[in-house]
Amino acid sequence: MPDEPPAGGYCRTRREEQEQNRMKIEHDPDVPALQREWLVARLVAALGLVLLLSAAAVMGAAHWSRMPPAPAPAPAAAPPPVVAGGETAVVPVAPSADARRQENIALCTAALAAAQRLGYVPAFATVASDETWNTEVRGRYICLARTDAAKYSLDFDLTCTNLGAGDCISLYSVSQAGGGVLYQRK
Repeated sequence: MPDEPPAGGYCRTRREEQEQNRMKIEHDPDVPALQREWLVARLVAALGLVLLLSAAAVMGAAHWSRMPPAPAPAPAAAPPPVVAGGETAVVPVAPSADARRQENIALCTAALAAAQRLGYVPAFATVASDETWNTEVRGRYICLARTDAAKYSLDFDLTCTNLGAGDCISLYSVSQAGGGVLYQRK
């Protein structure tokens, strides 16, 4: 018997069934609209990734372009002159300009490393010049360092000839251009 009410005694009318079906339709997802939203979300994510990678590439290129060039190899030394009788003469030779420049860079790099190790100069500071200046005190030199925002003067004493030893540089003072003395040894 198809027209009998269900066991609970409740029978739905056609109108109630239509109302129930209409509510289902209102709450069913609009699949094409959701597909469009997901497509837009994926496009925005891809665009953001591309922008992030391009910004990283630009910053990396800017960082690497500020790196100092590699030093040129030292020229080969000329053979010693031969004196009559087949003996060689020892001729004192003044250091070449390139050798002196490399010595200055090594001294300034060691002084900068000492100042950075002690925290007087930021870790991202670089050597500003490939020259050292002598002072009135024997064995005391001055080098310049810089960051994008500041310039520093490093006064140091050279206490040995082997810079690899690590304790050849004794900082005398570190000063910032326009900012005064940051460190002064007593």
